[in-house]
Amino acid sequence: MNVYIKAQESVCLVHPEIKIKDIMSLYCTDKDLEQKIKNQSVYHFIGDHDQRKCFSVLMLVEVIKQVDKTLDVINLGAEDFIVYYKRKQEESKIFHYGKIVFVILVAFFGASFSIMTYNTDVGIEELFYNVYEMIMGQAPDGPNILHISYAAGLAIGIILFFDHAGKIKLNDDPTPFEVQMRLYERDVNDTLMINAGRKGEEADVDS
Repeated sequence: MNVYIKAQESVCLVHPEIKIKDIMSLYCTDKDLEQKIKNQSVYHFIGDHDQRKCFSVLMLVEVIKQVDKTLDVINLGAEDFIVYYKRKQEESKIFHYGKIVFVILVAFFGASFSIMTYNTDVGIEELFYNVYEMIMGQAPDGPNILHISYAAGLAIGIILFFDHAGKIKLNDDPTPFEVQMRLYERDVNDTLMINAGRKGEEADVDS
């Protein structure tokens, strides 16, 4: 009988006991056997601090074979994966909103500084001055239509590029932030699994 398994590259749990159903999808034509396999214990985190553990899918094959040695286990997912154990903690609303405000301020002032340094570097003020004088035939005496258009266009461009305007999302495609976060997460997981393999810290059939 075939058993199909599919593990993700990383899983986050809030309880220390790891069962097969917590870390992968599993399919078997015998539903009673499928449920029994899903409830098999794989690992138990010791301690009440945040932890992570790298696993080889071969270890899970070994655990499944303990239920029935005649089973043919077919892996359709990752060969190695990471399980994160995060303690379930109640976070105060003040601290939660404080973090949000902090991130907003960092992003706002960081982006503002980047835009200002870019404008200074390319001499945008001088360019606007020359363009206005060339078209209007006189020197500008303060902010003009070019500044207003540039500021509005910059804001609209950022909203369209990052695909968010408040709670409104313009389409179902992932935003550039989301894409970069997923790429970063994948790179981190790959690095952790490689390091765990080299240090012999990965939970495998020989562990």
